[in-house]
Amino acid sequence: MTTVLCDPWVEQHISAGRLSPGARGLTREAAAEQYNSANGLVSSDEDYLYTPGQAADVARELLADIGIEIAEGSRILLTDMTGGARCWTFLVEPSQLAFACEQHRLVTGESINSDALERALPWA
Repeated sequence: MTTVLCDPWVEQHISAGRLSPGARGLTREAAAEQYNSANGLVSSDEDYLYTPGQAADVARELLADIGIEIAEGSRILLTDMTGGARCWTFLVEPSQLAFACEQHRLVTGESINSDALERALPWA
């Protein structure tokens, strides 16, 4: 008998109907890539699926472009209060994320949907 360990993130998206039950054997990144490819989604689409790790990496790069430096090991959390460094986390306001996405679009021409990033990042 084979035991399959289930990733809670994959299970959450299977329950929501975004991923098929066949995604249970995939890594988070592979499941997200398969979902985005199957639906023809790019980073400018609202339904684009990020894993929490991918979203944090993209957010870290975008926020650095507007002068908000976040240490590599810091966990990024969204907040509706004042943002900034807190112990091993960095609190980011959704408006900061949206502004960083807009500045990125103006500079590079590449659109990144801030709502998709926001859905993937945890709240404080």
